[in-house]
Amino acid sequence: MPDSVGLYKARAVVQDAVHGIIPINEVEYHLLQTPFLRRLHDVKQLGLSYLVFPSATHSRLEHSLGVMHLASRVAQRVVEVSRRSSRICSMLFHRCDDGVYSAFIQIARLTGLLHDLGHPPFSHMLEPTIEDLLLNPLDKGVSSKDHLEGLERAKGKVLELGGFRKVHEVYTVYFIRKLVELSEKLGYKDLDIILNLALESIRPGSVTLSDEDLEELGVRVEACRLVNNIISSGLVDVDRLDYLVRDAKYTGVIYGYIDIDRVLENLEVRVEDEGVTMRVSPKGFQPIEDVFDARFKMYKSVYYHHKFVGVQIALDRAFTLAFIEWDNIKPTPYVELLEGPWELLDPVRLSNLIADGTIYFDDTEILGVVKLMAVRGSSIGRRWARALLHERHLLPVSLIKRSDEVIAEISRRSSKPIKDIAYALELTVHNSDVFKGIVERSISRKALELGVSPEDIRVERTSARIVSEVGGSPRGVVEASLYIRMLSEVASTPIVLAHTYSDNEEVHVKLYRERERLRKAFIEELVAEVIRELKG
Repeated sequence: MPDSVGLYKARAVVQDAVHGIIPINEVEYHLLQTPFLRRLHDVKQLGLSYLVFPSATHSRLEHSLGVMHLASRVAQRVVEVSRRSSRICSMLFHRCDDGVYSAFIQIARLTGLLHDLGHPPFSHMLEPTIEDLLLNPLDKGVSSKDHLEGLERAKGKVLELGGFRKVHEVYTVYFIRKLVELSEKLGYKDLDIILNLALESIRPGSVTLSDEDLEELGVRVEACRLVNNIISSGLVDVDRLDYLVRDAKYTGVIYGYIDIDRVLENLEVRVEDEGVTMRVSPKGFQPIEDVFDARFKMYKSVYYHHKFVGVQIALDRAFTLAFIEWDNIKPTPYVELLEGPWELLDPVRLSNLIADGTIYFDDTEILGVVKLMAVRGSSIGRRWARALLHERHLLPVSLIKRSDEVIAEISRRSSKPIKDIAYALELTVHNSDVFKGIVERSISRKALELGVSPEDIRVERTSARIVSEVGGSPRGVVEASLYIRMLSEVASTPIVLAHTYSDNEEVHVKLYRERERLRKAFIEELVAEVIRELKG
């Protein structure tokens, strides 16, 4: 083991299932003991996807360690180039010496370790529900005055940071700020500055550091921009490299396997557009193309798997109902520690609770709330709690398993190009009135045949694109790789899914028993409607 790792003395190694041995230094070792990182042990990378892929129980902490390790490797390549290029060195650093280079590697390592610090329970699977509760609580069925006022206060804290793509990014900022406060007790030189620069690398513009601090450390803000590109801002970044390989390994899906060593070996550090960026030479296109191919197939096979989405719908219903029925469920220890459930969504209050080690807001705790709801909740709450815990037949019923099959059926019946068919399918699904008509002519009609009121049935549609646009770092690939440009057209084809369910358990069981007939009727009406759209 080396004497030092990054800026600090080497302390230990972690044996990782993907990358093998990952060395960590004494600062990273202590950070891993803080409640903020300990909670990531019990936040699963793919949420409740183990209900679909039983071995997918890996955690956010594993992923974070993997990203730290890969970020460190890329940062080392940047250092090697800086030693040879005075121009690149001067753009990134105030001084070109080993101490500054170690600081840069340390920033990259902590950026990787902390980039997902704010993920809520069940990761991305629960995130849309939390966002909806904060931004649209009335649409989620929240009616209590106390709940609404509490959510409004929590929303205010979230919006203080300005626009955000995902709510976990906001929590990450607040959690790292709390870590900066805690770091003062550790007594390591420059750790507060390093943590702030890691935060700046995660969310540019979120930190203001004095020129004196930057000059003393020797790192310019431009270096943070480069670390941001290395971590999570490009066509191929270390965040994506780790999660594709890790998720493939634990789901048992072969598509995500990538030759990471070849990818990293072909990354070049260049000066372009008055900034330092990552580029790939033509000889390195194939491993980058493999990453794009893996991304495409993993999203189709795992992240947009119809059962995966069905579980997410069930989690949304269960968590929302637990939030609404909080006073009846009385979950321990939350009920003794919180004024109400909205405090779990308030980033300031949650930061303090986690820092104290009293609440982690992780998968284990929320599953405990779900188990209580299975006993103390309303009939609807118990129904959705049991769906998540052990009764698979209570999960939403998939009406579309693979949108490719729907597109293929439309293609068989029409002479239109696939691109036009995909566009018409997406347009049809997004048009609420048209989609309502499809449901009425298929699901509602079949429901009446089953003696079920259509008012007791809900149909939810999901439409997503794996790729909206292709770009970012590393540069030089998209412009020159015909394979990626062609695959991006296929990957931009919408994935359309639909699920039906009922809050009434008896009604839902009838839907489940007749799922094949419901699926056939729905797809038949959907295909007919898209063909009408194509004919104009």
